[in-house]
Amino acid sequence: LAARAQAMVAASDGRARALFAEGLASSFEAFRDTRNGAASRDEDVPDAAVAAHPGDLAWYLDWIDRALPREEEKIALRHPKLSATVDRAVELWARGEKVLIFCFYRATGRALERNISARIDAAINRFAAERAGVSEEKAIMRLDEIGERLERDGRLRREADDVLTSLLREVGEVHEATEGKIVSVVRRFLRTPSFLARFYPVDDGPNSIARALEAKDASGIRLDDKLRGFCRMLIERATEDERSRYLEALDRIQTGQRYGRDDDTHGKVRLLPNVRLANGETAQDSRQRLLLSFNTPFFPEVLVASSVLAEGVDLHLDCRHIIHHDLCWNPSTLEQRTGRVDRLGAKAEKARQSIQVYQPYVAATQDEKMFRVVRDRERWFQVVMGEEYAVDEATTDALAERVPLPESAARELALRLECGLEARPTGQS
Repeated sequence: LAARAQAMVAASDGRARALFAEGLASSFEAFRDTRNGAASRDEDVPDAAVAAHPGDLAWYLDWIDRALPREEEKIALRHPKLSATVDRAVELWARGEKVLIFCFYRATGRALERNISARIDAAINRFAAERAGVSEEKAIMRLDEIGERLERDGRLRREADDVLTSLLREVGEVHEATEGKIVSVVRRFLRTPSFLARFYPVDDGPNSIARALEAKDASGIRLDDKLRGFCRMLIERATEDERSRYLEALDRIQTGQRYGRDDDTHGKVRLLPNVRLANGETAQDSRQRLLLSFNTPFFPEVLVASSVLAEGVDLHLDCRHIIHHDLCWNPSTLEQRTGRVDRLGAKAEKARQSIQVYQPYVAATQDEKMFRVVRDRERWFQVVMGEEYAVDEATTDALAERVPLPESAARELALRLECGLEARPTGQS
């Protein structure tokens, strides 16, 4: 149905763009947001994209809408690409990695935040129960009890403070008040079910905090080394103002459950603090706190972002995994997004491992067409910079059918712009 509707758009207006097809490839929620030709996206959409569609197109769109699942709480995970993105994000979270996910559609962003949060919530309960060998209900109660002990005065609280203070003093000297603030900020994250379920020793014996911090993430970096890196950044590289902003952001960011709007049920959904969404609707001060805290070993661990974070921000200090959930016709846009975690001093550099870029797409749909076009454009852009950039159905149909330029040929044909130094005779400058 979607393919026939796209063909109708291309035949009726050669410069029109079938936004509903891109929305359907992103999520069922995004399709419903785009089916009338408009979309809640954090990007500029050319006027031709929302040109009036032929009358018969409504018939196809109505039938697509009728074919979508109606059980709202399960709709997102029935979407193949959204399900794949959620699976990848939760898998990486379970292994101690941070994940940056880019999508254009606000409806898709909310669906990703809601479903990744629900999956991580279930994983926390399952991990805690499996490790302790008890029911999930008892495991949750145990995590809550350990968290409370970390907050009130007692053996576990003193042990945590001693470990964190010692670690901080290995890095350098700071004012006593600043030292106390850093220890307090770190401790409030150690007491969360997310940390305890994955890393806290089951025996709950002596030196439990120190042993928990010996765990490694999927990049092979120990948790205590992450904390040392964080402390070193605050003490050695950050100015007094930057240090204050980091600590304020971490102190203000939520570590407990929160509730967000659910556009499908017009109610409230429970969201974990591990997963956050930043788009054009996010207040500037909240967005700034998310940027600062994502660059630390703490929450958020999964950041779902729109194009508002695609340029001009650094998100590289503790993340080397990026998911382009929504692709783009322009390869430079994808490159800009990936550049958020590709910086000097990035985690990938410290771990001596590659940045992992994940580009899921749904085969035999607008998604695969976009994937083919953007990959081909990426190779041709290395050769010629003057190709006309267009995203209408007629142009992209033709590009999708073009024989792909081999990557080896693109490398050989690419313009070489680097400067070389000629050897000069002795005595000449």
